[in-house]
Amino acid sequence: MAEVTRLGGAAVVLVGIPAGMYYVGWAMWEGGPSPWAGLLFLAIGATHWALFPFLVKEAAPLALVLMFLNISWILLFILRSDMSEDQRMHDQGVTEQAVVTEWIRTSDPMSGIRDQVTSIGLKLPDGGGPRLELKGAHPPAGGSTVQVTRDPRGDVPIRLGPRPGAPGGVLATITLVVVLGTSLTLSTAAAAFVKDR
Repeated sequence: MAEVTRLGGAAVVLVGIPAGMYYVGWAMWEGGPSPWAGLLFLAIGATHWALFPFLVKEAAPLALVLMFLNISWILLFILRSDMSEDQRMHDQGVTEQAVVTEWIRTSDPMSGIRDQVTSIGLKLPDGGGPRLELKGAHPPAGGSTVQVTRDPRGDVPIRLGPRPGAPGGVLATITLVVVLGTSLTLSTAAAAFVKDR
């Protein structure tokens, strides 16, 4: 009976870890995670970091796999968030001409920024006056006319230039494969551990 229980527990671990990771990865991939996916994400993340000290002590290679899994998972979330914004701007973005009304300077010695123009004020044709973060781009001259693309719903920040093309998903796909592969490696090791207990 104990052997059956161990085998059952090992099977649950073997299937459960990658299944949970896949579900949360899929929810992020679709860009609209449900509350259940959010809770599962937090539970899996907490479990990973709770296991990390044990793995460092007992199975250092698996601790490295776990760390790689979490880094890949975070990268996947960032990539999908960026792709979702690009897709929205590609599908719904409105391109128009705006006038640069001001340069907005920032100083942040901790980040090495000293009196740099990091954003600009704009005047849109409808009279709106949003700020646009330059994100390292060269600031256009004050009073000049620039092409900008904005999200009509205002969910995505306004950006310089025409409407973007459809985002590519190669890097996100590779990251998703890494997430699933590392989770399968961990689940196999965890299943073996449960079976041998």
